[in-house]
Amino acid sequence: MSQLLETKFPSRLYQDLVFQKKDFTLDTHAKEVTCYVCSKGMSDGYSITAKNTVFGTLLFCGKHYSAD
Repeated sequence: MSQLLETKFPSRLYQDLVFQKKDFTLDTHAKEVTCYVCSKGMSDGYSITAKNTVFGTLLFCGKHYSAD
C-alpha cells in the first residue's frame, strides 16, 4: 500500500508501506503484581496501584499508596 501525503505545494512526502508475511515469535513475561513495601497482592484481596517515582515505576497496595 502506498500513499502520497501532501502538506504544501511543492513539498510532498511519499510513504510506501510494505507488510511482510513472516512468522514471528512473541516472547512475553508475566508475574503477579505485588506491593513494593509489603509484598501483598491481588490474590490477598488488595488493590494495586502503579506510581512513577525517581526509582522507576513501583507498585503499591492501598495501605502504602499516597496520592501526594
